[in-house]
Amino acid sequence: MTQPIRPEILFLPQEDVIAAGALNMAAALPEIEQVFVMDGRGQTIQPDKTVLEFPDADTGQRRYLAVSMPAHLGTPVNRTGIKWAAESMDNARRGDLPYGIDLIILHDLERACPVALMDGTLITAIRTGAAAGVAAKHLARSDARVAGFIGAGVIGRTALEAVALALPGLQEFRLFDLNRDKALALADDMQNRRPVTVVDSAQAAVSGADVVVTMTTTRRPFIQAGWLKSGCFVAAIGKNEVEGKALLEADALVVDKWSQFKQYQPALLTQLYQQGQIDETQISNLSEILTGQKSGRTDDQQRIHFLSFGFAGQDLIIAERVYQNAKKQGLGQTLKLWNQPLWL
Repeated sequence: MTQPIRPEILFLPQEDVIAAGALNMAAALPEIEQVFVMDGRGQTIQPDKTVLEFPDADTGQRRYLAVSMPAHLGTPVNRTGIKWAAESMDNARRGDLPYGIDLIILHDLERACPVALMDGTLITAIRTGAAAGVAAKHLARSDARVAGFIGAGVIGRTALEAVALALPGLQEFRLFDLNRDKALALADDMQNRRPVTVVDSAQAAVSGADVVVTMTTTRRPFIQAGWLKSGCFVAAIGKNEVEGKALLEADALVVDKWSQFKQYQPALLTQLYQQGQIDETQISNLSEILTGQKSGRTDDQQRIHFLSFGFAGQDLIIAERVYQNAKKQGLGQTLKLWNQPLWL
């Protein structure tokens, strides 16, 4: 009689995820670029994410969010997994828990067994910032020198680091946040690596900048088209900071994955598309540009907007490295699904 297998799952709390290299942005950037290329070549399976959104009864704005994100990465990664993500504006207001808390499960398809369960909160932050960095590398002007950042939260931190690594020619970093103390704290953390200057308004951060990166939770656009210089690159991680006029006047619109983006009603770009003001032929996936299916920047005067929604393959490729490193380093705790399965 065949002896039943007792599947073991490596559980990695956030501390072990960090120890296994999750915060290594220099490693994450090429991994995220690789995933975009794999997606463009059809080497991934990535269903559109399932989003459960719960609005505030008084304001109508998003209060809670839960998202399911499955994916499979083919050769050379060969990993299937899922990220379960949740966000709470209550957490952000109280300040006692992260705004978003995520879990990642990695699976062994051959045995139908989960092999790893890990905190995905920081992996989400790193891959989100890295996506902006990869987009900046390929879509910003090569002579970009000034970058303006809006938002000094967790994603603001990782986006600043990623864009700085992706564009080593940048010399000036401006940062604005409605919470000036938060912006000053981030600038202080970065002082030995990047010359970050905290400015007093969004306009001061954006005007004249070659690269603009926005990382907020706003649903109401506040960046005016007239603030954006000709030839600049804009990465809208928060999706809704830049007014519709700017999107309509952009020379190129690029997203991370249009098939899922166009279904996300709260995004201004989606609303403009659904209203017929933007045709989807005007929108490119970054993966199409990286694989040569579409052109990226063709002129230094083009204003290019990149809007990011995130997809599970980005999480999985970093989680796979973390998992492999954790095994080598002896990190984590082994969990068992059962001692003896009830039915075979």
